[in-house]
Amino acid sequence: MPNEGDTRWRIGFMPYLNSAVFYSRLEGDWFDLVELPPRNMADAMRKGELDAGPLPIAEVLRMRGSVVEGSLGVAVDGNSRSVYLFSDVPAEDLAGQKVSVTGETATSVQLLRILFADHWAVENVELLGPDQECAAELLIGDAALKAVHGGQQRRFTYDLSYEWKQLTGLPFVFARWVARGDATESELGRFAETLHRSFAYGISHINEVVGHANVPGMSSHEVTSYVRGFIYELGQAENEAIDEFQSRLARLPDWRPSVIPYNATRST
Repeated sequence: MPNEGDTRWRIGFMPYLNSAVFYSRLEGDWFDLVELPPRNMADAMRKGELDAGPLPIAEVLRMRGSVVEGSLGVAVDGNSRSVYLFSDVPAEDLAGQKVSVTGETATSVQLLRILFADHWAVENVELLGPDQECAAELLIGDAALKAVHGGQQRRFTYDLSYEWKQLTGLPFVFARWVARGDATESELGRFAETLHRSFAYGISHINEVVGHANVPGMSSHEVTSYVRGFIYELGQAENEAIDEFQSRLARLPDWRPSVIPYNATRST
């Protein structure tokens, strides 16, 4: 929560193209935006350094009971086109191999663990930090977009949400907007009104909001098509998918990636 005497909120800014629709008109003199990727944003929320944000669903599940969950998030029914496992060998052959994992992930790496266990029947994969020599590499967000459209060199490419769809028949939810659990009704109302107003503008003006984004190898049409492929208003199917994810994750040993310090690359 804000420090005593400080009523300004701190709202998490997700620096990914697929989250731009939330921020185009997120304006007000009562909050500051704090740029953080998924794993760092969850850690900041847990420490009381954020009041709200689009948290990775794996961490929302850990925080249930201490946060207020909203109806907006980031989900996809099939291909995400920005959460990939790049591998030198087929995924089924990664048993005993090393896999490099981006330091930004909180949910995608848990999805990968589920796919190894339940989809590819692969055991004893060693998950290592980013930029290490490995047989495969997990990338998410804009880094994954750049890798795909820049011509990544590994032989096999797996879109994790597509593989989840093949496994479960369900969409996959990557993130959900939440606010701190001790916020007042007045604070929650102001936050929800501001967020939904900004989202309504962003989703109805996608070309304006993301069409100028510079992603190497992607045209403006491809950029807008990519963003339009996401589900941002979570409904029954998405809630069922969250329950399925939680059930499968609970069958695995408890593990989460370390938090790697993050330096914002833009002013918010």
